[in-house]
Amino acid sequence: MNTLDTLYSRRSIRNYNNEKVSDDDIKEILKAANAAPVGMGKYEDVHLTVITSEKILDSIRQAGVAMTHNPDGNILYGAPLFIVVSAKLNGTNDNIAHSNAAIIDHNMAIACTELNLGCCHIWGGVTAINANPDILASLNIPEGFTPCCGLAIGHSDETYSLRDIPQRIATNVID
Repeated sequence: MNTLDTLYSRRSIRNYNNEKVSDDDIKEILKAANAAPVGMGKYEDVHLTVITSEKILDSIRQAGVAMTHNPDGNILYGAPLFIVVSAKLNGTNDNIAHSNAAIIDHNMAIACTELNLGCCHIWGGVTAINANPDILASLNIPEGFTPCCGLAIGHSDETYSLRDIPQRIATNVID
């Protein structure tokens, strides 16, 4: 796939089967994460946590159920892999930290599309993690880092295909 085809095919996948994501695919996804631009080149201010532990994934799912009050909800959509992107927040310039996390997350999503792996940006699951000290502690995230976003990843029967992209974002042009 060329870059534009990948961008025009990418979409959120919210249905996963039980097939594990291979170590080679995880390695490629993490390489894409490391290719992301980070403000002022401060890669030491971001951290990735790769979660394949069914026990921890289930605890995140349960925290999501409690947070949303939806007993049928599955905040990770059954994905067997969840990668959390954390950043150092300082309270004064957190826009850069959140932007860094988001672009890393998006680079991983583009890699997943290219690898034909389903993926979905997860914000609620990260909110559930941050609200639950036990889950947060289980992730061994270094001190000073805060989970900002994450990507649910897995194999799916759904596929990516080129789609027409309408102009959905209001735009003004200043000459």
